[in-house]
Amino acid sequence: MEKHFELTRRRVKLFLDDTRLGGKLYPAKQAPKLTSYAAPDRIAFAQALQGDYHPVAVGDQFAPLWSTHWVKVEYTIPEDWRGGEVYLIWDASCEGCIWIDGQPQQGLIGTNDNWGEIKPRRVRYRLTPTATGGETGTLYIEVAVNTLFGAVDDPFHSVGLLRQAEIALFDREAWDLYWDMFVIVDIAHNLPDSARGLQALDVANEMVNAIDLNDRSTWPKARALAQTFLSEKNGDSQHQVYALGHAHIDTAWLWPLAETKRKVVRSVTNALQNIDQYPDFVYVFSQAQQYAWLKEERPELYERVKAAVAAKRIIPVGGTWIEQDGNIPSGEAHIRQFLYGQRFFEQEFGERCAEFWLPDTFGYPAALPQIMRGSGIKYFLTQKLSWNQFNKPNRSTFIWEGQDGSQVLTHFPPSDTYNGVCTAHDMLFGLKNFKDHERARESMYLFGFGDGGGGPTEDMLERLDRMQDVDGVPRVKQTAPIEFFKKAEERWDRYTKWVGELYFELHRGTFTSQARNKRNNRKAELLLRDVEMLSAIASWQTGYVYPQAEIDRLWKLLLLNQFHDILPGSSITAVYEDSTVQYADLFASGEKLRQAALDALLPPCDPSGKCTIGVVNTTGIRRQEVVEADMVDSLQTAADGKGLVLVEAQPFGFASYQLPEEVWEASGYQEGDLFVLENSTLRATFRADGRLISLYSHLIERDAIVGEGGNQFVLYDDDPVNWDAWDVDVFHQEKKSAPLAATSVELIETGKLRAALRFTYATARSHITQTVSLTSTGQILEFAHEVDWHESHKMLRLEFPVDVRAENATYEMQHGIVKRPTHYNTPYDLARFEVPAHRWADLSEPGFGVALLNDCKYGYRIHENVIALSLLRSPKYPDPVADMGQHEFKCALYVHQHSVDYSEVIGEALAFNIPLIVRGSTQHLRESFFEVENAELIVDALKKAEDSDDLIMRLYEPEGFRGTALLGLGLPVRRVALCNLLEEEIAELEIVDGVIDLEFTPFQVITLKLSR
Repeated sequence: MEKHFELTRRRVKLFLDDTRLGGKLYPAKQAPKLTSYAAPDRIAFAQALQGDYHPVAVGDQFAPLWSTHWVKVEYTIPEDWRGGEVYLIWDASCEGCIWIDGQPQQGLIGTNDNWGEIKPRRVRYRLTPTATGGETGTLYIEVAVNTLFGAVDDPFHSVGLLRQAEIALFDREAWDLYWDMFVIVDIAHNLPDSARGLQALDVANEMVNAIDLNDRSTWPKARALAQTFLSEKNGDSQHQVYALGHAHIDTAWLWPLAETKRKVVRSVTNALQNIDQYPDFVYVFSQAQQYAWLKEERPELYERVKAAVAAKRIIPVGGTWIEQDGNIPSGEAHIRQFLYGQRFFEQEFGERCAEFWLPDTFGYPAALPQIMRGSGIKYFLTQKLSWNQFNKPNRSTFIWEGQDGSQVLTHFPPSDTYNGVCTAHDMLFGLKNFKDHERARESMYLFGFGDGGGGPTEDMLERLDRMQDVDGVPRVKQTAPIEFFKKAEERWDRYTKWVGELYFELHRGTFTSQARNKRNNRKAELLLRDVEMLSAIASWQTGYVYPQAEIDRLWKLLLLNQFHDILPGSSITAVYEDSTVQYADLFASGEKLRQAALDALLPPCDPSGKCTIGVVNTTGIRRQEVVEADMVDSLQTAADGKGLVLVEAQPFGFASYQLPEEVWEASGYQEGDLFVLENSTLRATFRADGRLISLYSHLIERDAIVGEGGNQFVLYDDDPVNWDAWDVDVFHQEKKSAPLAATSVELIETGKLRAALRFTYATARSHITQTVSLTSTGQILEFAHEVDWHESHKMLRLEFPVDVRAENATYEMQHGIVKRPTHYNTPYDLARFEVPAHRWADLSEPGFGVALLNDCKYGYRIHENVIALSLLRSPKYPDPVADMGQHEFKCALYVHQHSVDYSEVIGEALAFNIPLIVRGSTQHLRESFFEVENAELIVDALKKAEDSDDLIMRLYEPEGFRGTALLGLGLPVRRVALCNLLEEEIAELEIVDGVIDLEFTPFQVITLKLSR
């Protein structure tokens, strides 16, 4: 080789194409007989056999998108192929699955999408390793007319195009020579200026010179050259890559759940094929839900999976029911992901997962390390933060410390992908990108086509096999993730530490997109909370049979819809159509369960007998509130004709309605051009255009509103550079409308229990009705909204400039709070221009603060002194009708005196989200079933234990305090044990006169098992 390196690189690469060495892989081909049946839906194999089949040929197109076709393939292997290895080559430009004797055998991925030089395709299936010649066979192909990424834009109408359908004689010798040369050429191209890269180029060039494609006797010399090069090993200090075969399967995204079930089948059968052919291959498979689908719908295939798990060839990972969104689900919902996931893996496979597997979610709250450790997990893998927009992670392996101090060993695979394709480029990029060379010599590498599933291909495994230990690229071995983590754990004390949330600097629109879905999530979480709590109490008090199976079903339905492309709002229309139906089932079924438990606890009124009004409080705070109740004489008739009464309720208990001796009054009145709502705590003053110009606290003697006033509806241009439903880009803040002005105002309630104003607003496309109300006892100013939304690439915020100066704002997150800056001093500060929160966010200075509560929103922006709640977006991809239509939601302002202790804010937010239940009953009650005599602990859940009739109570400390709380038990409790999150006992606690003395630390989650 002369010194014409670039020309030689082009020469050796060209030698691999299909007109040269690549064209020798299949020396003979023959067309089979093809007939096709256009199925009415995703039908079973037995139904497909009954179909009306018609001839089909290469060049035909399966249509329309999302349809299913079954193709019968009948073939005869030629006599002169005797002793040869024979494959079916099938490329229909879409996904498919091969079926033989009623069982799925292997998934297919047709040529369509292009990931650089490596196309996600799997187009061959081995019919026989050794042909006898003359044998015949029949198989069926289930053709799914969609790509790995759903129904992509297809201007050339290629999805479903039958490009190739042949049986082919396979040349194993040409195959081995091809991959030997491919790997060496790959190294030469990816190490162009290094000594090893030039050595690879020289060997590849020598191979080209040695090979006569038409003279097989020249091939062994070329293979010998390759083997000499590939046998030259690394030194002892070389980086070790732990390679894991994987098919990241989004449980829904650009396809509906029904298609995901088929993707799971295709991916798993592919993995089983690889296991049969490659002895080193290990397949990592997450998400208990996907295993459960296989068990239910493909039991024979599931048994093969169980056998592979037992043989340590398929590795269950993750420990969760699905790979959930990180930001939006409640802390208890995250716990249930692990509870249901770990129990499934243990029951089905005999062991739990050791690592939390969440490569593709959009942010990681600081509550997760404690939840992981409480669920038997101390390792964590993700990759998504490599996408960060402003600040790339500066560590690959590190200790992540949560808000309570819990620590997990965390790894970001440095290849920055969970879809590796096993090229030298991938290996060398991962080596260069690894951030911790000074303290670690190993990293993970996840390979296989993912997101849409499919997993590793033979091509990848052939390349990987040749790169196990070749000088010039890292050492590579295929293994289970636990082997990597155990090795990495040896240096636990040497790793750097990251404390607090892992904020993802992208996809900030997912806090707001698909608002109806997020509202359903919040309401469903709270409904199931009530169902479990009331059912648990009823089971102990009345002998009511706790509906375990139905509660489990509903929880799993909710957890499924918390998948990281459903709940964030980044899926297609069909996904949200499915989700809407599932939530309707959840609400209808959950409400029946709640009513059944209430009926057991508070027998409903007998129409002919005496009836009293029962008030049920499922929060831990004492409440005096104005509620709607038409069963008694009301003190006021509301604008909608319903009766309003004032009630009192015990913490976690019942109370009978009694007319209070003294009733404070709320009033609503017009004062010139201004409209005022006032009670003994607050006075809110509005202009006719809807602007809140004053919110004066009588208790603190201070106004919370400054500047041009609050209650500003502002439309922002929201047209991100990429990822329409996912992203809100920072520049959106530069282009916004003037605040909307109300087109009408009406004083609809004047008191005495509640006063209310109604404003209407309109844009050219949308309409907003806002009802602002203040009750006689309320310390919050409530804003209720009905919106008919029809915008395009707009974002609607509700903004309140407040008279507070603070460098940081406080936001509620799972099991606690997080503080974030109100300024853009650094790139890290700027990156957090839109942030997630749960029920409230607060801006405080010493002695004074303002909190903005919500009942179903998650996106906030607090910059300088402006508190803004993100209400609605209007992206057009991947769901062109996302958020169009009717919406209902509430928010509220709470002015308070304290800036460190947020217990009052937390209590108001709980009450705002968990309404009192008012119902007629034959019983006259005033009872509290348990009470925490310390406002620092929140009781978040009460449920039946998974494996006994004991009760499980979950509490958490939400603010960062430590101390002691007294838990008073109104239930007949004989024994109390401290448990982990999987309900396994840790220690027994003492009960003294029905009271438990609980010590707690900052942000601690406490799980108790109560026995009677």
